[in-house]
Amino acid sequence: MRQQNYKERLEAVKILRSIRKFMSLTRISSITGLPISMLSRYSTEYTLPSEGNAKEIIELLLSKNVISKIVAGAIKVYNGFYDISGVTWNPDALYLISEYTKKRFNDEYDTVLTPEAGGISLATSISINSGVPLVIARKQKPPTSEPVIEGIYFTGPASYNVFYVPKRELQNGRKVLIVDDFSVRGHTLNALIDLTRKAGAEPKAMLVVVGIGKDWKVLPDSDAIIEING
Repeated sequence: MRQQNYKERLEAVKILRSIRKFMSLTRISSITGLPISMLSRYSTEYTLPSEGNAKEIIELLLSKNVISKIVAGAIKVYNGFYDISGVTWNPDALYLISEYTKKRFNDEYDTVLTPEAGGISLATSISINSGVPLVIARKQKPPTSEPVIEGIYFTGPASYNVFYVPKRELQNGRKVLIVDDFSVRGHTLNALIDLTRKAGAEPKAMLVVVGIGKDWKVLPDSDAIIEING
């Protein structure tokens, strides 16, 4: 238990250091209720927070409200196009979203599944932080003689695309968190759900960075860092 508490205290420092890239100590103090001088000492690793303060830092700074504000500040919109590269290329943003995901979904998943290519950086970060395997659904069938699972999504009345995953990568009985960067209609997400079920695995939850409207919520446990009514 003592080792776990020490790990949590270190985690609080890491979160605080990353949050400081996006928020002032004054703002962080207003969120946590902790004095600026104390937060400064924590963030410079001059001293570790107490067990109680560490819990407060993790709980409050990894809230949906705080993480969504960070992500919103990193996204740019051009004529209706959402450029989220400020998130997917930023190691601190990726780390914070990964920590939020781990806290949000707890132990619901033991595998992360993402389509190429937009969600790969975030899915990789979540995989590393959670200590679970990453599976990437490819748009081209891998050149292999081993069994390959397919997931199909329709882009029009007579047009469709296919995702492919080698069967050995997505095994029977796995609990899968599906991750993508952006979704409106949920076509890609539905294809990944279909692929997961064909593998004998269970699609447990879903996370997207930006979700527009409600059609993308194709699982009961679906979350978007930024939700936009469309």
